Amino acid sequence: MFASPLTSQTSLNICRGITIVAVIAAPISTAIASIASVALLVFWLLSGQALQTLKLSWQQPLGKMILLFIAWLLIGTLYADTDWHSRLETLSSWKKLLYVFLLLGVFQQSQWQKRFVYSYFIAMVVAGIIAIPLWVLDLIVRDGREAGIFMTNHATQSTAFVAALLCAIFLVQEPLAPRQKYAVWAGIAIFLFNIFFISTGRSGYLAVPIAAIFAFGSIYGYSKLPQIIGIAAIVLVAFGLSSSTLQERFRLAWDEQASYQSSKDLTSVGIRVVFYKNTLELIEKAPWFGYGTSSFKPTYSNYALAKSQGWQGTSTSDPHNQYLFIWLENGLIGLLLFFAYIYVALRQGINNKPYGPIAASFLVAICASSLFNSHFKTFAEGYLLAFFLGALLSRSADSTLSQADA
Repeated sequence: MFASPLTSQTSLNICRGITIVAVIAAPISTAIASIASVALLVFWLLSGQALQTLKLSWQQPLGKMILLFIAWLLIGTLYADTDWHSRLETLSSWKKLLYVFLLLGVFQQSQWQKRFVYSYFIAMVVAGIIAIPLWVLDLIVRDGREAGIFMTNHATQSTAFVAALLCAIFLVQEPLAPRQKYAVWAGIAIFLFNIFFISTGRSGYLAVPIAAIFAFGSIYGYSKLPQIIGIAAIVLVAFGLSSSTLQERFRLAWDEQASYQSSKDLTSVGIRVVFYKNTLELIEKAPWFGYGTSSFKPTYSNYALAKSQGWQGTSTSDPHNQYLFIWLENGLIGLLLFFAYIYVALRQGINNKPYGPIAASFLVAICASSLFNSHFKTFAEGYLLAFFLGALLSRSADSTLSQADA
């Protein structure tokens, strides 16, 4: 596809702008995020620079690692004992990785990365302010959600504010005017209040301290890690002692874990323990190559039903642990490739200053939360992470693309 230089750069700039819309919409509206994701693809193609941007993506270490992992997923479809519709459906759930690959070749301008970070930060400050009176007045604006939760669900809302908090941690280090710094600090306070007092997402409670330690380590140096960990522990204990929401959620988790074997009812933590045990037992039978891409649901369901009755035999397509999911479907080889993808992304992020460390820190947060979820594959969290990685890990290159700052 050919386009004049002016039209080409305009299309790419629209593509970048739509990406910013998409990352803000991802945790709030599935419909808007989906439309924006398609629209950014359309303008990317209309730019006439699709091949050039893909080449730039391939030249980056993360781009190569993404394609290597996807190649192994494709190989996994060849020995999965499922129909092709199921295989393609599972592959489709990994398409967020392709957005990372695409954006690596599009977001190679520091000015657009800056717009991405500041736009997301401002949008989440507004979202955080909206959530507080909803929580205070005990208003439920979405069916099935708690008071103050107006995004997709409590876990997604917590994750969105974790990403915003990490943006703020790095923004406060920038040479801003005093008034602007005060605004960033106010944003930090808003995000922390939402995560620890309004949200009931336990994964957020875990992700914040781990990601914050990584973020501050990248800022002040990892030689100061003991001091950073000490401060993080003090802050976490302070929130734990002052937040009744956090205390209730962890007390509930502890009770559910302790009584899951004798419980007659399915609980959030209890079913996770059963999922983990059954999945590990299945992994022991096929540790190296797994059962193939798309195999989790039929493999697990048949095993669980044959082994247990009642809620312990519940069928599932997801063990609520991203790493166990990959290990069962794609084997230890697939899991190691996935870890390699994470390692390369972290390394590229740390070295791609000033905004790459934000994406790297958010990746650490998702890695932590994915011990109890599959956030790399879920819609909201998966796309949120993909846009952060693609936009902020992109390395500048000497090309005509670097001229598109407007």
